[in-house]
Amino acid sequence: MPIIFDGRAFAAEKILKLDNKVAGLKNRGIYPKLASILVGDDPAGRLYVSLKKKKAQSIGVEMDVYYLKENELLETILALIDSLNSDPSVYGIMVQLPLPSNFSKEDKQRIINSIKREKDVDGLREDSPYVHPTVMAVLQVIEIAKSSLTVHGSPFTVCVVGATGMVGSALLREIKNTDYKLVEKSEDADILVSATGSPNIIKANMVKKGAIVIDVGSPKGDVDPSVALRASFLTPVPGGIGPITISCLLENLVKASRSEIFP
Repeated sequence: MPIIFDGRAFAAEKILKLDNKVAGLKNRGIYPKLASILVGDDPAGRLYVSLKKKKAQSIGVEMDVYYLKENELLETILALIDSLNSDPSVYGIMVQLPLPSNFSKEDKQRIINSIKREKDVDGLREDSPYVHPTVMAVLQVIEIAKSSLTVHGSPFTVCVVGATGMVGSALLREIKNTDYKLVEKSEDADILVSATGSPNIIKANMVKKGAIVIDVGSPKGDVDPSVALRASFLTPVPGGIGPITISCLLENLVKASRSEIFP
């Protein structure tokens, strides 16, 4: 049986460290604040936003949520972001994705690019100084997996299933800056990451024996239970990458508040 990674426990450790950092910032008169924009009434989007707000508040971070209607004008959204960009009390701005279907791909890009780059704690702009929180979570868990299994070798082969999606494409960009070797066939990969959002799409015959398997599927997970017969390390859904993603988002916010990147 593989090691089943406990993402909740790892995230809790990260949150504890962030709690101490936030306390230190407040002692210096700096109060981290995150602004989140939710367009439409998607239940999953509301759930994710509420989870982020609950975790932010647990470490003393203020999070303002702006609920906009599904058919909100693009200009209204851009004006809100412009206002938040100019607000010195707001250190991070994020837009809950996906946007409603009435917004085009171009609209989405305009919205993302309108966020001031130093406040783009979700790492969505191409020139963002922050790594996308889910990507950061995946890379951190891969390092833990390699350490837990005392895996050695160079270069490790990686396959990203769902590479054209938001998370998959961002992960590919980061992997290209590492020593990992990208492969197209999942069964050739030492490390398999799936981010399609298609339940149970990853079957046992698609996984190399002893592979590290990272499931980023949402909300039900991409990995079929049969994969446990071949993987050496597996992240569950729920309780795997998700909780760590929220802690990584807050980690980016703390960095922005500390002005570590922009003095």
